[in-house]
Amino acid sequence: MTTRTTNPAARTVLVTGAGRGIGLAITQRMSEAGWTVYATARSESALARLNAMTNVIGVPLDITDRDAIATLPQHLPSTLDAVVNNAGIIVSGPVEGLSIDNLSKQLDVNVVSQIAVTQAVLPALRAGHGRVVFISSVSGLITTPGTGAYSASKYAIESLADALRMELRPWKIPVSLIEPGPIKTDMWDGMLDDYDAMTAQLSDEVRELYAAHLTGSRTLLGRMQKFAADPKRVTKAVHHALTSSRPKRRYILDTASRAQKLAVGITPTAFTDRILAAATT
Repeated sequence: MTTRTTNPAARTVLVTGAGRGIGLAITQRMSEAGWTVYATARSESALARLNAMTNVIGVPLDITDRDAIATLPQHLPSTLDAVVNNAGIIVSGPVEGLSIDNLSKQLDVNVVSQIAVTQAVLPALRAGHGRVVFISSVSGLITTPGTGAYSASKYAIESLADALRMELRPWKIPVSLIEPGPIKTDMWDGMLDDYDAMTAQLSDEVRELYAAHLTGSRTLLGRMQKFAADPKRVTKAVHHALTSSRPKRRYILDTASRAQKLAVGITPTAFTDRILAAATT
C-alpha cells in the first residue's frame, strides 16, 4: 500500500462512505484540519477524487463485504485516532410493502457492517487511545410513517453505540452519536427519483392501499429537501467529537430536532401517532 500525506505526524481517522454526501464533507473538514483521513468508497471515480485531496488516502471498501472488512486493518496504520462510521443507505416505504431482501440490506449496511468495521479497527483504536463516532439520525429517536426500515437501523445503531460506549470505558475510548435531521448534500439530488423507484417496486395492491400515504410522503419529502440543513452542522459536531477533551455522547444538531425529541418524550403516544400520520396523508 502506498500512503500519501503532507503531514506524517498528523492524527488519523477512518471515515466510511466518504465518496459523497456527509462522508465527503467530514473528510474535507478533517483533512483541512490537518488530520490524515483514510476515506473509504466503492467506485473508482470516488476513490480518485479522494486521493486527489490533501491529507486523504482513499481506501476501496464495500462495507457489506466481510472479507474486505477483515483485511481493512492492512490499509490502515497500526494506531488509529478515530473511526467515523458514516456509510449508510435509506430504504423507505410502508412496512407492509417492504421487500424482505431490502429490509435485510438496510440493516446490514446501516447496522451490522458498521459494527463489523468498528470491530476490525478496535485494536488500532485501543493502541492509539482513539475514539468512535457513529452518524446516526433524528430518525433513531423518532419514527415517521414510511421510514420504518431506516428508523429501525438507526434505533439499532443507537443501542449498540450505547452498549459499546459503556463496554469501552476501561480503555477510555469515547463513543459518540451524531443525530442530524435532513442535511443538504448531493444525496438529496436524486431523493425524489429514489422515492418514485421505491413506489414502482411496490405491488399494485400495496400502492392502492397506501396511495394517500405515498402521495403525502412524496410531498413532504420535497418540502424537507428545501429546509435541509448545511452539512457544516454535522462536520462541526464530528470535529468536536474527535478533538474535545469532553466529547458528547449525543449531538442533536438543531432546535427543531431537539423540540421534536422533547415533544415526543412528553406527549401521549396516541397523540403523536395522529400528528405524524397526518403529516403524510
